[in-house]
Amino acid sequence: MSGTEEGSQDDSDDQQFPKSLANQSLSERLKQQALEVHRMLQQLESEFRDEDCQTYYILSKNWFEKWKLYVGYDNVLKNESVPIQPGQMIPQNYNQDLLEQYVNECFKYSPLSTNPWNLWLKPDLQEGIHYIVISQQLSSYLNQYYRGTPISRNTFGYSSNKQLIVNLLKFNALLIIPSTISQIAQDSITQFDKEYLQVDPNVNLSDYYEIIIQTVPTFRGNYNGVRIWRFHNPNDPHKALFAEIKKQVQDLDITDDLAFNFSGSPIQISCTITFSSLNLTDKDIILIEFQKQYKPWCIRHPTVPLEGKCEGCSNITVLNYPCICKKVSYCTEQCKINDERFHRNKCDPLGSDDEQVKNIQYTPHSVQGLAGLSNLGNTCFMNSGTQCLSNTYQLTQYFLSNQYFDEINEDNPLGTKGLLVRKFGSLIKKLWCGEKNVVTPSSFKKAVGQFQPMFKGFQQHDSSELITFLLDGLHEDLNRVKKKPYVEAKDSNGRPDVEVAKESWQNHLARNQSIIVDLMHGQYKSTLKCPTCQQISITFDPFLTVGLSIPNRKQKSIQVKVIQSVVQIQSRYLSFDGSKKNMPLKDFVQEYVVGEFKIQADSELLYFSIFMNDISDPINPEVEINVVRKNAKRGGYLVVKVLSEDERKIAKDERIYISYVQKAFDSYGHSFKKIIQETTYLIIKKEYSLAQIHLGIFKNLLPIFCDIIKENELDTDEKLREYYEQNIHGKYFNIHSKQNFMVMQKDCIFCNSKNCQECEVNYYSQETYETAQQKEMANRNNQMLKVELLVFWNKSPFQNINAGEIYQYYQSQQYRKQMEEENNNNNENDNNNNNNGKGKMMGKNYTNTFMMDQQVKVTLQECLRFSEQPEQLAEDNAWYCSQCKEHVQAYKSMQIYKASDILIFTLKRFKATHGYFKQKLETFVEFPVNGLDLKEFIINKNKPHENNDIEEEQKGLIYDLYAVSNHFGGMGGGHYTAFAKNQKNQKWYNFDDSQVSELDEDQIISKNAYLLFYKRRTEQEQQQTQTFNTQELN
Repeated sequence: MSGTEEGSQDDSDDQQFPKSLANQSLSERLKQQALEVHRMLQQLESEFRDEDCQTYYILSKNWFEKWKLYVGYDNVLKNESVPIQPGQMIPQNYNQDLLEQYVNECFKYSPLSTNPWNLWLKPDLQEGIHYIVISQQLSSYLNQYYRGTPISRNTFGYSSNKQLIVNLLKFNALLIIPSTISQIAQDSITQFDKEYLQVDPNVNLSDYYEIIIQTVPTFRGNYNGVRIWRFHNPNDPHKALFAEIKKQVQDLDITDDLAFNFSGSPIQISCTITFSSLNLTDKDIILIEFQKQYKPWCIRHPTVPLEGKCEGCSNITVLNYPCICKKVSYCTEQCKINDERFHRNKCDPLGSDDEQVKNIQYTPHSVQGLAGLSNLGNTCFMNSGTQCLSNTYQLTQYFLSNQYFDEINEDNPLGTKGLLVRKFGSLIKKLWCGEKNVVTPSSFKKAVGQFQPMFKGFQQHDSSELITFLLDGLHEDLNRVKKKPYVEAKDSNGRPDVEVAKESWQNHLARNQSIIVDLMHGQYKSTLKCPTCQQISITFDPFLTVGLSIPNRKQKSIQVKVIQSVVQIQSRYLSFDGSKKNMPLKDFVQEYVVGEFKIQADSELLYFSIFMNDISDPINPEVEINVVRKNAKRGGYLVVKVLSEDERKIAKDERIYISYVQKAFDSYGHSFKKIIQETTYLIIKKEYSLAQIHLGIFKNLLPIFCDIIKENELDTDEKLREYYEQNIHGKYFNIHSKQNFMVMQKDCIFCNSKNCQECEVNYYSQETYETAQQKEMANRNNQMLKVELLVFWNKSPFQNINAGEIYQYYQSQQYRKQMEEENNNNNENDNNNNNNGKGKMMGKNYTNTFMMDQQVKVTLQECLRFSEQPEQLAEDNAWYCSQCKEHVQAYKSMQIYKASDILIFTLKRFKATHGYFKQKLETFVEFPVNGLDLKEFIINKNKPHENNDIEEEQKGLIYDLYAVSNHFGGMGGGHYTAFAKNQKNQKWYNFDDSQVSELDEDQIISKNAYLLFYKRRTEQEQQQTQTFNTQELN
């Protein structure tokens, strides 16, 4: 058997050699192996001290002994015959017993496959007991015949002092790169795991540094620098280091440098210092920091210049001029001055530590509640709810006076150990005592997300849910009850309501006491009635907000999207009188859509619907709106497309409808293609060539190329064609056939193959649409022929913007320009009016007087009465009747028994339809701004914490509105704002994310009101103010 045959074994440790007459030949081969190994071992022993070689190998002593028995090593050396042992096992997997099975390795050194430091051995191996030393020649020789893991090690010293270093120095290690800091800031990493590296203890730090430099290119990402640091902590260095970094980066914004101040020390890179001389222990961590190209270092330390990206000129350089907020720095004083107006909004010199927050006080320049909140990405719901709570002045005063620090309950398992309340308190102080007109609530958002994970990320949410969860979280963080007792709810059993209510409230207070309970918790009277035996059960339950159902006035609604150009797309829900459900679509659009979306009166419109990006055929304008609404109701919507000038020129009986969708790779590593703009139609003639189809789509997309070419520069067909061929075609996007799954078995009209997978539509083809459609002759009489195309973007027309984000970027730039123009206009108006004029409502124009006049209106009082009506429980929520001894669908009614100082009404505008999707009720709810008299709707005039023996007749139930959370648009989108009354100057303001503008009181009541915040008048206020009963409007 050849050496190759001997070495070709399966994955088991040993293999039985086949019994054959070839045993005698095998014996000769094994004898030769024994002699060769012996010769090389003797050669190594005689030359080891003097030869100029630094790399040797080790071999498992245990495996070597098995091998000696296998080849008859001792017999061969004594020149004795080797007995033939049929079926003898061949030893394999040499050195397996020396390897450490699992080590949490920080990274691998370069070269990755051959660096001996990447191979982890069991600790404290001893020569002669666990291994023997062999030469590279012997290792290669054995590797020809046997399977295993070669283990190389380097020597230290020379001549008689020469020794092989087998046991390497193992130490705690941590790789510091920007992505690590980003993950800590985003709570993706919650602790540092113990990771290790190993090194020859005699290597000097200069050589080690060079090895790390060579290792850098093995990492994905552009890194171009290395620094090495040491961190020591006598207790738990990993925990201490993580806490040190987390404290500094948790408040970083997306645009901030991913950097932190480091309390450890730098490692001096010197050829005279070895690793062993560092005397590392398990209380030390070696940090290896990589610098990302064009990014600053992550670690800041007094021993090195502060280096990073200058916020003024964007150069990576030494920064000697830090801002007072310590978030940004500059290379020159001039850069700092130039960037001041851009950085001003996010500059936060106040800090967030307890002592820093306590010291924040009013100054002559404090904004006193008139500060906006930056939108961090779909966080308008949070900004709206937060501004409403910020203007809940009793609560705000509690935070501004620092009272909350004395009541933080860090031991409550239902709270956040004080994190949420600290971040909220800090935010309130900055909104009232700070001097910035815009506050960035990054750390507050993170705290909310930690308390309720549904608010992590940047998805749109409900401001009502946010307020509920936020107030619950603040309550638990401020709960004065340190140990909650077990309480058992009891039924009324015929007892007086006063007695049962008092008992229930005392049970509630036994577990819940905080400023939130004091100001906002009220008490419901809940009545259940059995439909069979008429038995009644009465309970009293605490509430935080009052949900009000809206009476149905036979209103219908439909989601409408209007496409006026590729960059001018609007979508919203429209409500209309149910009596007009049989109105033709074209008449509905003229009455409800044209004015709402500001469509030019002479525009020609195309109608179709979309559901899950599946586009319908064009809809006949004579179809009833109710038919369209039903088809679009299950999560889809009606699309109204304004035809371009070229499309309008095509006669209706010659029109061919081609649909196209736009896609691009996502922004996270090109893992999948995402839709960046939904499907729409392009109208062509059947005589159009494929090139004309290309140009038609490009002409529609021209507005998105605004940074490259102006539309009026391509005012002729020839200019358009030349520019497309020279600058656009194949460079920014390609056009493909989007084969419909339902017609996969038909031949593709562009490539003539079945099962076509997005073939490219050839611009230079001589075919026309008509010739490509020859195989569809049966459909020639169909004037609604539909072809689906895919526009795939592979390059963005905007510099440094991913192709998948081009439309979001365009919209954000347009919005920014709009805000700047409005700011400038407001500043001019303020100057012209000597600061005496009212500021206009800034931001998006979401309301429309014409549409408001069309709304069927209900009053808040009608909603209150409607919500008191009994409702039958659903079958899956049945109530157990103790008299009938079975679960029944009882009738349940809820009434407000007692209300506290603050009363929050939630108008139930969103209802589930078809199991999953929600529909928004656009009913206009009228509500009083002042003097809401609730004596008809609250059973007991006492506040929940007041003694029930106090004469109720002496009390009033007059409430005044002080804040409104508004919702514009439909589900899955839309926008939230807040109206709030400033208690300092008694004026109303519109809070639209970062924009704040003054309002007239008659602008407060709108169809967009979602949450209403009312404050109860004190007895003194009721005596001083001439009250009146709010008249209900019919």
